[in-house]
Amino acid sequence: MKLRLFISLLLLLFSAGCTRDVSVFESTIYTLGDDVINVDCSEEVNRNRENHTDEGYHCEVLVTETTSLRNKEGGTITLDELKADDLIRITLKKPLNISKNNRSFAAKEIVLLHQ
Repeated sequence: MKLRLFISLLLLLFSAGCTRDVSVFESTIYTLGDDVINVDCSEEVNRNRENHTDEGYHCEVLVTETTSLRNKEGGTITLDELKADDLIRITLKKPLNISKNNRSFAAKEIVLLHQ
C-alpha cells in the first residue's frame, strides 16, 4: 500500500513538472483596445501539447494601472504609442500555464522591442 502511494506521488510530481508556467514571452500585436492588447500566443499554447496542429491562437493581455510600459532602452511609453505588428515582450503579473482554454491574463510589464 505504501509503495503504491509513493509511486502515485512520484507520478503526480513528475506530470506536474512537465507543464511549465509562462512568466515572460515575446509576441506580435494583432489589435489594441482600451486597456487590452491582443497578441499571437500560439507557441505558448502549443508548447506542452503533443500532436498539436498549426492552429493559431490569440491571447488577451490586460493592461492595468500598475502595468509598466517601456521601450527597449528603458524609457516610459504609453499604450497609444503601440500599434499592430509591433513586437513586444510581455511579463505576466504571475506565471501561468497559457493554454487553449486559458488565454487572458494581466501584464506586469510590456516592453516595445521593435516597431
